[in-house]
Amino acid sequence: MIRFAAAALAAFTSFASAQVADVIYRNAVIFTADADRPTASAVAIGGDRIIAVGSDADAMRTADGATRVVDLGGAFVTPGFIDSHVHFQSSAAFQEFNLMRTREKDEFVRRVEEVIQTIEPGEWIVGGLWGAYDEWAEGSAGGSSRAPFSPDMRAVDELTHDYPMFLRKYDSSEFAANSAAMRAVGLDPRDPEADGITFDRGDDGRPTGVMRGRGVRPLFTPNVPSGFSYERRLEQSRRALQMAAEAGVTGLHDMSDDTQITIYRDLLERGELTARINFRYTLDRWKEVANAGITTGSGDEWIRFGALKGFIDGIMGTSTARFFDPYNSDPGNSGRWRTMMLDENGDPAPDQFLAALAGADKAGLQITVHAIGDLANRTLLDMLVELDRINGPRDRRFRLVHAQVIAPEDFSRLGPLGIIAEVQPFHLSDDMRWMEERIGTDRCRGAYAFRSIMDSGARLSFGSDWPGTSAAEYPINPMLGLFAAVERKTITGLPEAGWFPEQRISIEDAIRAFTIDNAYASYEEDIKGSIEVGKLADLVVWSANLVEVEPEQLLETKPLVTMVGGKVVYEAEK
Repeated sequence: MIRFAAAALAAFTSFASAQVADVIYRNAVIFTADADRPTASAVAIGGDRIIAVGSDADAMRTADGATRVVDLGGAFVTPGFIDSHVHFQSSAAFQEFNLMRTREKDEFVRRVEEVIQTIEPGEWIVGGLWGAYDEWAEGSAGGSSRAPFSPDMRAVDELTHDYPMFLRKYDSSEFAANSAAMRAVGLDPRDPEADGITFDRGDDGRPTGVMRGRGVRPLFTPNVPSGFSYERRLEQSRRALQMAAEAGVTGLHDMSDDTQITIYRDLLERGELTARINFRYTLDRWKEVANAGITTGSGDEWIRFGALKGFIDGIMGTSTARFFDPYNSDPGNSGRWRTMMLDENGDPAPDQFLAALAGADKAGLQITVHAIGDLANRTLLDMLVELDRINGPRDRRFRLVHAQVIAPEDFSRLGPLGIIAEVQPFHLSDDMRWMEERIGTDRCRGAYAFRSIMDSGARLSFGSDWPGTSAAEYPINPMLGLFAAVERKTITGLPEAGWFPEQRISIEDAIRAFTIDNAYASYEEDIKGSIEVGKLADLVVWSANLVEVEPEQLLETKPLVTMVGGKVVYEAEK
């Protein structure tokens, strides 16, 4: 059940400009993301607001004897980056323990040593997801693999005597358990036997802890906790927020469970919330959300509500995105519809999905819907036409989430429908490992087609999809997204000419897609997203000029200072 204190639903308070600056950043190169004043050399901050933007002299007029004046020596400043698509609850847990990029035993042991320093004895270690980059190596543009990795649990068995571990391979084809976990489910770790399970053994004949078979889940699932304690989640959230601050991210558009909202409020009350949250419930809860009195923009400047997330098809990583034609790599498979698009018998029910869209839209809630394949995107665009017919045209700022593969004839529809394409540019850098193998070159011309989306008149809204899927890791670092959008290459620089380079966009457009356009996507462009007088003082000082640096150097660029509401939440060591 959704409950909100009255303060959580209050309208934003009006801004009263401070007369004297607390801090002034001068001698800078400021990318304001403000169309009327695109550049400046100084910004003055009073309280949590920007009170002056312009020349050094303009800013210094707001100073008095107590004002701190910082000479940035020509450093590059932008508005705080907003990530329009994260799964924060998953991100927090994922960062605690995952083996997705692990290649060897020593690295595995080190990761285990790190995690047991952060949890109490008796708590379970779960996750794993090993092997995701074995067949298609990280940074590959396709056709490349690496030596496979499998966690030999004997290497950490003594270390984890008090910490049961149950891990899974990225595709759930294999699982791994340490001795503590086997004892918890009634297996003899020295010589385990169970119906429907095959146990791997080392050269010495001893079980390695890796297993497979139909009997694994029924044996372990009832004994492995389905979630973490509140205190453990709180600590995971602190670490995840620190990662965001270190990446220059000051705003997160999140899709998590209700407990995460409680954690955000708890951290805010403690003064530990270091990013602004725009929270989305799932579309199937729209009546519950509406009955709680929530509409688009409910909340405050720290935690905001009113958007819903729907799902129409699967994902590319598991070949479940819905296409008109079958996958090249799997001729009997065209993907599948998600549960929201199906009736109780599992049959497609587009009218049922459209009714939910129309009901939520009429209740004043913003709608965002996941669509990956070309058929899924076409189906959703057709529904938007119907939405206009049912409820009438309005400024609904519909967010087409992922907009990953679009049929050529559908691009021209995006702008006229007022689409905001909520895309994750790093997807193209990582996914090109297997995209052409799965759907062929012709369909890939409409994949991650940022230039065609912009040329249609639609807006781009950039995010990361942090932490990723079971098949790929998507870091919070927005520099990966900028590099992907302007170069269309893997992080190793492949292919040299770029992947469908005609879809590149400029670095200026890419920065705007992470700042002012993301503020617009959540109806918050009046308070953040650009460095303008009266807006919240969320900004980042970078180690290099993002506009002038060579694209490859973006991958090495880091924040020197991250500020949220006039407070420094991260400062690089000098």
